Amino acid sequence: MAAISEKALNQLSELFHTYLSWTPEKAAGERVLVAYTGEITQQRIDNLIKITENAIIDSGSKRKVMKRVCSVLIECLQNISIHGTRDDDGKTNSFYILLSDNDTYTVITGNLILMEEANLLSYKLDELKKLTTAELRKLYIETLCNENFSYKGGAGLGFLTVAKKAEQPMEYSILPIDDTFAFFTTEVVLSR
Repeated sequence: MAAISEKALNQLSELFHTYLSWTPEKAAGERVLVAYTGEITQQRIDNLIKITENAIIDSGSKRKVMKRVCSVLIECLQNISIHGTRDDDGKTNSFYILLSDNDTYTVITGNLILMEEANLLSYKLDELKKLTTAELRKLYIETLCNENFSYKGGAGLGFLTVAKKAEQPMEYSILPIDDTFAFFTTEVVLSR
């Protein structure tokens, strides 16, 4: 694997700070409830989930909403932990932000991926966006019953779970950094 350049890490940091910067939406009441940048491990996922649970409850939402948001967050963070590109020390470089306004929560994640994986990932996510709620449920059940696992151990349920729980199709972007790496960001909107 090619080493992750300092340039790529700096650009990831800039992207994180761009999401946190002032926007008209933030001026209209959108606020950052949780922001994290760094390595994603299972222990870190557990800690971020606890912080997120508390932030959602403290913002006045019910446990049912908190569980739905945290379910989506778990899938997004596990996706980074399992599939994110690792640096020479074996660490994933990524970020997570939870935004809130009067009506919604938005889960934003970002990490580095290999360019060679970008086209397949984009294709899969675009296909998910085309499915109706009923089609998503059917595909979820079929995938759950299927015993074919990827070489990284997953059955492909992560993004399906996210698509089922979100009120709007998951938005994503893949921005090339160089011939080897790209930024992969997701935004999932959930009702309060």
